Amino acid sequence: MTAAFKGRIALSAFLALTLGGCALPGPGVVKASPSASALAIASPTPPPITPPTNLVRPGTVTFLSDTTYPPQESMDTNNQAVGFDIDIAQALAAKMGLTATIQKTDSPQIVGALLAKKGDAIISALQVTPDLQRQVALVAYFRAGQAILVRKGNSAGITTLSDLCGKKVSVQVQSPEENSIDELNGAACKDSKINKQVLILKQRGVDAALDDSPVAAYFVKQTPDQLEQAGSPFKMNAEGIGIDPKNGELLKAMQQAMMAIYQDGTYRQILTKWNLLDGEIPASQIVVTPSPSTS
Repeated sequence: MTAAFKGRIALSAFLALTLGGCALPGPGVVKASPSASALAIASPTPPPITPPTNLVRPGTVTFLSDTTYPPQESMDTNNQAVGFDIDIAQALAAKMGLTATIQKTDSPQIVGALLAKKGDAIISALQVTPDLQRQVALVAYFRAGQAILVRKGNSAGITTLSDLCGKKVSVQVQSPEENSIDELNGAACKDSKINKQVLILKQRGVDAALDDSPVAAYFVKQTPDQLEQAGSPFKMNAEGIGIDPKNGELLKAMQQAMMAIYQDGTYRQILTKWNLLDGEIPASQIVVTPSPSTS
């Protein structure tokens, strides 16, 4: 897995055991294997933006997505794509007067699939990195990082990373969150190290858990009477919609559509629906790459 992609192993079962034994309700998600099948999910609206004409399928923007990462993208029990990214894709396509189609594509193959014209764009919690920017054009639409989860009430008073010193904290193995704990144990917590609990499913009684900020927000939304987020997310990075660098027509339309849903309030409504307001990206950061050649 490259640095451009978020970890996609959810901590729901882990947190159910480590944060006091509370059982999180099932999100109605089935793990989707890579598939060439596409799911039409949006209805068009009158186009305030000139729709691109060089689409893989006329009349629809085909978004490639690894639908295994709630709350951004996953499959529901009816085998329909759902999530924050899916709602954003629908809203952007509608601004162009088109529909949105989600085509399930495994993360390691997703950039290659885009450049092979198997889809028009990628929306899949794709982190904006210098390496990725050398491969695809990007329109930023979200920011994600890491967040601290605690039991409801936060009896330990944890609000910052330094508050984790001397505490038991759950993380996924080989994750950015594990790296954060290692960094703390070598610096701020060197005299009172964090007791790192790495995927020990039977371990109970930890004080907190670290996870991707969208995932943490999802758990809080699912069980607000049991879990809460401690403090604000940190190590935030932009996520972008990937577009073939040669497809300047679609890039321009996508940038305009993203700005349109930002300005008319649709973007904030979708963020609120998924409990992801912490990930709102400033309008000034939406366009993150120069317009590429259309040759």
